[in-house]
Parts: sequence; structure tokens; C-alpha cells
Amino acid sequence: MRWHGSKVHFIGILIASCVAHQAFCRPLDLTDPSPRWIEVRFEISPADEPGSLDRKWSDPRQAYLETESRAGAPIVRIRIPADEIEAQLRSAGTDAIPGSFSEFVWTLDPRTGHVLYAGMTGRVREPIRLGPFHSSAQVEIRVEMTTFDRAGFEPGRGILGIPTSRFCAPGHPESSCVGVRPVRFDPTRGYVNAVGSVRARTPLIEFRAFSPLGEVEFLERIVRGTEEVVSGTSPAEALCSAAFDDPCRVNLGGES
Repeated sequence: MRWHGSKVHFIGILIASCVAHQAFCRPLDLTDPSPRWIEVRFEISPADEPGSLDRKWSDPRQAYLETESRAGAPIVRIRIPADEIEAQLRSAGTDAIPGSFSEFVWTLDPRTGHVLYAGMTGRVREPIRLGPFHSSAQVEIRVEMTTFDRAGFEPGRGILGIPTSRFCAPGHPESSCVGVRPVRFDPTRGYVNAVGSVRARTPLIEFRAFSPLGEVEFLERIVRGTEEVVSGTSPAEALCSAAFDDPCRVNLGGES
């Protein structure tokens, strides 16, 4: 398929706009109670810098938003399906065991932007090193995060050869804990940073690590229309639009 120069230029503008979190990546309207599919992007921090913020973002994943009333006040619940979480973890280099994960459920207060709770469970496969012996083990994990509590990590302390950062609570005068600042939902870009831990259990040991999964962007899923861009599972798919002369008649690649 041949692209006209003006169309290629327009696609470049769309990509640049989306990366910059501008109009073509509309932030989630947390006050809209309509049940609907939305999108979520995860920030991917380097393994040795779990506290770094807003550096590299994943492709969008699907999530479902619904609103309920709790004690007379609205509560927003966002459910990220298990298969979307498994795919996200694999894309970041984690060996997620298929079929072992729950939904990744986020509960937010739309009035304050606080994450009341974000959590999931699952199993991953990690390499284990005990002296000269190398093996692998299934690790059961439970992720729990909020924007209310303080949290941090102790740098440079892997466990049994697993490259992870121990969870800690900042503030102790003799602690080497590096605090990570929680950030309530920002309606101007859909950004939020919930902090907390991953409780991990193997046949040999149990430990609590800092969770790198709380920094996300929630975005509205743009509906197909004559003037709108259709969101999808990759930036390439997001360029499909009925406004183009030849919409989406080419294999764009990406995840299946």
C-alpha cells in the first residue's frame, strides 16, 4: 500500500502528539460514571531504578471502568483483564505463567483522585541462584498499592539472584530506604502513581519487594468515527481511522 506524503506527515503528527500526551491521547474523565472500555499505559522503569518516574511508557492495554456507590459516595473501579496483565508483564521481560493471574483491579475516589486500593495476584517464573547452583522457581505474588501510604525500596539488594528491590518504609533515621512519592490522579493527563509492595513466596523463601506497577496513565478509548482516531493495542493500530482513504488494510504487525 502506498502512502501519500501528506498522509505520512499527518501520521507523524499523531504519533508525536500521543507521545506528548496531547489531544489524540485524551486523559480519562474520572467523573464520567458511564461503564466503558478505556486504555491504560504502564511506566517501565529500569530494574535497577524502580523509583524513577515518567520515563518510558508501554503500549496501551485495555481496561474496563465502572462506577458504584459506597456509603453514598461514588467509587470508580477499573479492571484490567488478566490476559492484558500477563501480556504486559511478558513485554517487560517477566515470565508470567499463563492463566495464573487475577484481574488487576484499581479502586479510585473520583472526588480526590486518590487510589484507595490497586491489587492483583498471580505467579511468575524466576531464575534462582544459590552459590554455584542455578535453577528456576515459580513465585506467587500479591500486589497491593495505594496513594495514601508512604513506600520505598532498598537499592541493590537482590534476593536469591532475583533482581528485585526490597520494600521499605521511608523515614527511619538509620534506613537506606529510597522513598517514592505517591501521586493522586491528575485529570490533565490521566497520570497516577500508586505505591506499595509485591509480596512474593517461593518454596524457599518469602519476601516483600517494592512494586513497580503503580505508575500508569488512564486514557479514554477513542471511538471509531469519521473524524476520530481509533485506539488499539499498539500505536500503529491507533492510526486506523475512517478519515483515511485506505483505513487499516495493511498488516501493522505488533502483538497478536
